[in-house]
Parts: sequence; structure tokens; C-alpha cells
Amino acid sequence: MVPAVTDMMSPPARTTAARTAAEAQADLAWLIAAGCDVPVADTPRPWLAAPRADATFQAEPPTQETLAAAPSPPPRRAVDPAASHPALACQSPDELLALLGKFPDARIRPPLLFEGALQSRVWVLIDRPDEEPAHRQTIDRMLASIELDWSRVALVSRLAWPTPGDGEPTANLLARFTPVLERLFALAPPRHVLALGQLAAEMAGPEARLASSRGRWFDWGEARLIPSLHPRTMLSKDLKRQAAAHLKSFREAIG
Repeated sequence: MVPAVTDMMSPPARTTAARTAAEAQADLAWLIAAGCDVPVADTPRPWLAAPRADATFQAEPPTQETLAAAPSPPPRRAVDPAASHPALACQSPDELLALLGKFPDARIRPPLLFEGALQSRVWVLIDRPDEEPAHRQTIDRMLASIELDWSRVALVSRLAWPTPGDGEPTANLLARFTPVLERLFALAPPRHVLALGQLAAEMAGPEARLASSRGRWFDWGEARLIPSLHPRTMLSKDLKRQAAAHLKSFREAIG
């Protein structure tokens, strides 16, 4: 014989009128185990019915009082990927080169972070090494035209390797390697920088990469940076004349 619902919902009868605290706690535990989560519901609950396979718990929407009483979640902090870059632990330019040697790209060709006279504190900054040898030869001739060479200037690259197909570097690629350049800047700070190309010039800020900013001097930390054109973009005589004027200003600044 199946007991009535009211019988099932009643705790076991007590032989004494007065219940102890332990007995009251046992009664409450029995009711919770039986599924009595509210004293009175708006609609009767079918306690004996088998649960539906797709039944899901529907929580009541929180009230304004509940939301006001709930503690505020702690603010989420933005994570700067550059803040944990391994380059920050390097204590010398040689350690930076050793770090780059651990990158998978180093299995194919050595990295170009810097070459030439880093101790001169005079940089020619490029965005990336070129697959086209003629571009590097043009940079050599540009320096020779103002009576400089790599014994008095350092060639520094924002990226350590050429991009696939010599395409424009992606934002992710720049974010991956720019902390290495910034660490080199901190360890061996330059005084004067000739930035060839927009991506090299923007190290001094977004305004420095504008075409209208070529030939103007910008502050990059304690250094002075002048944007100019990279050989790959000097496609007309007018642009070559502009680059020559930038070279003259650079030579006059470094003395």
C-alpha cells in the first residue's frame, strides 16, 4: 500500500511532546532530504511523479534587494602580454641575441637584431631584414653618401627575421618582437636614430609614421628620431631627393 502524500511529507512521529534541539535538527534534515525546499508553493508539487528527462532547474530572477546586497565582483585587470616577455629578463644585448636564438626561426637563419657599432649610440632602424639584397646595398650607399659606415653606426631591426613572402608584418608579429627591441633600447640607448620606413618610425609614436612627418625630429625616450624612407619605397626621383635631405639632417645632428 502506497502511503498518502501527506503521510510521506510528515516526519516520523515523536513519543514525547517536547523535542530536543537534536531531534528538531533531524526533522529538518529529513524534510530537506525529501525535497521540501520551500514551506508553501503557489502550485502543488507532484512529489510522486517521475522526473522528466529534460527537466531543468529554473531559478527565480534576483530582486533589486538581492542584487544590492550581493558583493561586487573584483575588477578584472587587463593583461599586457609584453609585461611577461622573456626579453625583460635579459641583462645585455648578447643575452637578447641568445634569446632570439631559441626561436624556431633561428633554425633557418640567424636573427638580425643589431649589427655594426652599437656602442656608437647612433642607429639606422629598419622594420625587418629584407629578402632583397639590393635594399641593404642601398642603405650602405646612403650611409657612404654622408661619410658613415657600420663602424660608426649600428643597423637595428624591429623584427629579427624577414616576413613570409616579404609581406607587411602583422600586428601579432610586431607584438611578439617589439619588446626585444625595446629592451635593447633600454640596455644600449641610442642618441640619434634614422628610422627607415613607417613601422620603424612609429617607435617614436603613431604621428611619427605619417608621411607628413618624414624629415621631422621626434623624441623616442631620450633619443632623437628622424623618419625617412626605406629603399623599398623610394620609387621616384622626388622621393630619393627627400631621403637625401633627411640624411643630411641626420648627419648634421650626430656631428
